[in-house]
Amino acid sequence: MRSLSFSLFLLLVAAVNMVSAQAVQVPTTNTQIMNARQVAQIDLSGKWTGHRNQYSWDRKTFIESFQYEFNLKQEGNIVTGTSTIINANGDYADMKLEGIIIGNKFHFAEEEIESAIRPTGRVWCFKSGELNIVRDGDNIKLVGATPSYMEVTNYPCSGGVTDLVKNDVSDIDFSLLDKAASVPTATTGPDVNINVFPNPFVQSANITYTLPTDAKVQVEVFDISGRLINTLFNGNEKSGSYNLNFSSGSNKLMSGVYVVKFTVNDQVYSRQLVQMQ
Repeated sequence: MRSLSFSLFLLLVAAVNMVSAQAVQVPTTNTQIMNARQVAQIDLSGKWTGHRNQYSWDRKTFIESFQYEFNLKQEGNIVTGTSTIINANGDYADMKLEGIIIGNKFHFAEEEIESAIRPTGRVWCFKSGELNIVRDGDNIKLVGATPSYMEVTNYPCSGGVTDLVKNDVSDIDFSLLDKAASVPTATTGPDVNINVFPNPFVQSANITYTLPTDAKVQVEVFDISGRLINTLFNGNEKSGSYNLNFSSGSNKLMSGVYVVKFTVNDQVYSRQLVQMQ
C-alpha cells in the first residue's frame, strides 16, 4: 500500500483537512458547548443514539444519513465501548471503540469490527473524531466532525458529521452544570492557533502553534486509549510561533489515532493526529 502515488496521497490529505477545518453547526436555541468544569460533572456511560451524515467526496453535500449509536463506559477520563452504524437498507456494523476526555472534548476512534453486514462493493470505514459535549436544553449531546478511515491502512474515507443524544440523563444534576457554567474560566487572551500537518501522516507530523502572550506551555501526545506516548515540551515560552515534530517511532498503534494535548496556562486544547500504515 505504500506504493500509493504521492499526488493521490496529497489529495487524500487535503480532503481530510477540509473536513477537520469545517465548522460543525449545532442548534443555537438553548444550546451550549460545555466547558471543562461542566464536562467533569457528567458521566458519558450509557447509550447514545442519533445519526451520522456522510459527506460526498467533494465535501459539498451530504449523500447519506445513517442511524448511529454509542454504548459507552467511562472510568476517570478514559472511555471504552461500542458503536453501531446502520444504513437505510439495514446493513450494519458493530465496532469496538476507545476514547479519552481532554478538557471539554471527547476524542474517540473505532478500532475493530465485531460483526457486520457489508453492502455489496463497499466497506465500513473506522470513524474517529473530537466531539463537543453539548447541553441542548435538558439533553446532553455529542456533536462534531467524524473523519473516517479504511481498515488497516487508515487511508481516508469521505468523512461526515455526528449528532448523538444521551438516552438517560437521570444521573445528571443540571443545577451543577449551571453552577459550573457561571464560574469564570482562566484565559490567555485570544485563542491559541494550533495546526498539525500532514494529517494523516505516515512517519512524522509537524505541530505548529502561535501564542498571543507569554505562557506556561505543556504539549503531550496520548494514544486514543489514554496512554501518554511523549511529552514534546514543558516550560515557559514567549509570545510567538513554534514548531514541534512528532514521530510515532516504536509506539505504533493498531488504531493509528493520537491526541495532542496542549495546556497553555490553565487552558486546555487538543487535536487529533491519524497515522497511516
